[in-house]
Amino acid sequence: MAWIEERPRSDGSTSYKVCWRDPDTKLRDSETFDSERAAEKFELFLEANGHRRSLAIATAQQAYAHGPTVTELVSEHIDLLTAAGPDTAARYRRDVARHVTPTIGGYRVSDVTWQVVTQWVQHLAQLGLAPKTIANKQGLLSAAFTTGIRLGYRPDNPCIGVKTPKTADVREMTILTREEVAAVLDVMPEYWRVVVRTLVGTGLRWGEATALTAADLNTVGTPTVRVTKAWKSGADGRPYVGPPKTPRARRTVSLPTDLAGTLKELRRGRGDLLLTGKTGEAVRNASFRANVWLPAIAKSGVELSRPPRLHDLRHTHASWMLAGGMGIYSLQYRLGHESIKTTIDRYSHMMPEQHLAAAKIAETALAGI
Repeated sequence: MAWIEERPRSDGSTSYKVCWRDPDTKLRDSETFDSERAAEKFELFLEANGHRRSLAIATAQQAYAHGPTVTELVSEHIDLLTAAGPDTAARYRRDVARHVTPTIGGYRVSDVTWQVVTQWVQHLAQLGLAPKTIANKQGLLSAAFTTGIRLGYRPDNPCIGVKTPKTADVREMTILTREEVAAVLDVMPEYWRVVVRTLVGTGLRWGEATALTAADLNTVGTPTVRVTKAWKSGADGRPYVGPPKTPRARRTVSLPTDLAGTLKELRRGRGDLLLTGKTGEAVRNASFRANVWLPAIAKSGVELSRPPRLHDLRHTHASWMLAGGMGIYSLQYRLGHESIKTTIDRYSHMMPEQHLAAAKIAETALAGI
């Protein structure tokens, strides 16, 4: 009988050692693998060959004579990720099941060409997937092929040079004026106004704002909130509090004085979370949007080209900050963007000319650093 032992490495990764006893010598033998999936497969080869190393290795070599399939490669890549949380890994696996396995998943890794990947991207576009969604899925596939190079499955990455559909113009975001926000707040139930005020007053993402706790609020000196966590979706679909979107999403954000006063009062009267439902439960985006946000938009009489999303309050905040003279790098920090390019791409059309020029010069000068 063979078994697998997990062993932590000094670099933080985990190795998987397949152990068994040779049927002839009765001595313990082992083989170490970087992924649990590879170890499990070798364990099966051992079982099928009477726990004889030479026969198990020969069977494995024959099975992999043409290399793994694309589905196997991407699955192995996901298994080897060290920085992805369980929600991200689960989302990647759903992507594989929905959009890789039914299309190019059966291809051998060595047989995939630039043309195959291009046709796959075109297929995703025909399904009606958004350009950003397609880019994310192509990014996962490309990262998997890079892993395949490291594992010796092929010498090159066929995703290199494959173009994805252009993302829609960021100017489609809906920016609200102060008067429009005030009109919406006026007709919104008083209990819920602080949620909108927090979003538009800080620029925090929904998952960050609704995960704020009493301990995150500082009202001594300049009032601030410390962003160290956000709501996530677990592998089972259930929400949980985890790290924010990126390392730079961990930040301290200053608060308007009146908002800080309101949050301070909430800290006294509510539980651990600052923004909660009326019975103390966490506030969920879909429910708030359907039952509070959209009804208030409709009742306010504010005429907009399209109903603003709750995320548009983040864009609105960015617009107000730029109009008030905030520099682009200060805005990048405040919004928690990992790259200054993200901030420029999304808000360049709102930026005063001098800020835009300075940002573009800096981006060019620092390229590749």
